[in-house]
Amino acid sequence: MLLSLDENQIDIWQTSVSLFQENHAIGELEAMLTESDLEAIALIRRPSEKLVKIVSRAFLRSVLAKYTGLAPQAIQFERGLHGKPQLVNEGLSLEFNLSHSDNVLACALSKKNPIGVDVERIRFKRNLIRLGHTVFSEDEKREFEGLSDAAKEAYFFDRWTLKESLIKATGQGLTTKLNNVSFGQSDASASFSVAGVQSKVVESEYASWLWPISPQHRLAVTLCTSESNHNQITIRSFNFLPGRTINEIAA
Repeated sequence: MLLSLDENQIDIWQTSVSLFQENHAIGELEAMLTESDLEAIALIRRPSEKLVKIVSRAFLRSVLAKYTGLAPQAIQFERGLHGKPQLVNEGLSLEFNLSHSDNVLACALSKKNPIGVDVERIRFKRNLIRLGHTVFSEDEKREFEGLSDAAKEAYFFDRWTLKESLIKATGQGLTTKLNNVSFGQSDASASFSVAGVQSKVVESEYASWLWPISPQHRLAVTLCTSESNHNQITIRSFNFLPGRTINEIAA
């Protein structure tokens, strides 16, 4: 069944490397890849990195195939100015972005507005306070310093994930410094939705959302869109599963 996207809609897909490992379905993913994909993956030395590349590449191809009607191997990509992948198949218009953190992968799609997604695993960082000075705006620094030690870790990764999704949506890459973007504490932690009026350097308007998708992981998605429309956006969520798992669930 071919999936469609409305203009004010975001689709988010999630999967994991372990899901395909445990179901012995890596071969299923390799069958979705092109010869060029397989040649590039063969050059990766570390087995764990090679496995992530197989899953992420096949995941992206399979998800895009569900909206374009093309075979996964027929999807063609090129990279933009700052390296953000985009579709080049003639007659197709679809915005997408991919992220992974360790075992978890996510893909976000929109019909025409630039989109960015980021997944981060919350982990202990010895130099969290020093890192905060490179990540936080002045307002965020004040909020961060007023928190308990236990709350600082979550605050850091919430902001980091939101900002990475914004930078990926704009396609500006490392040309945008994280401490030049600010998200207010009340919006991000209470409603998990942040309006785009708080950006200091990004010219386009945007809307961002943040979710704790597990006790250890945060997922954020940002859509470049007008402020007047961001409250009307609907979000759908899907899981990308091995074929064998899907059949067992159906049975």
